[in-house]
Amino acid sequence: MKKSLILISVGVFNFLHGIFHIIQFVQSMLLVAYSTEGHNHESWIEKIMHSPIFAMFWAIVGIVTLIIGIKDFIHHRRCEKHKH
Repeated sequence: MKKSLILISVGVFNFLHGIFHIIQFVQSMLLVAYSTEGHNHESWIEKIMHSPIFAMFWAIVGIVTLIIGIKDFIHHRRCEKHKH
């Protein structure tokens, strides 16, 4: 396998990794917003979605995902500066 193909593949996977961090953060924000709105709780899934504990769980997931994404970005930016 050519070295360039491996590098391109690693770059694509790193790009997808970053996109998944953004998607997870947006998903967490939407789930927190949905769980804090007032609705008529008809089914068991709606009761779970509106639970404050569930909202806190997704808020923590969103914050941790954002922190990991920022640290990952800073790490990769530092690695670019140290290339020879």
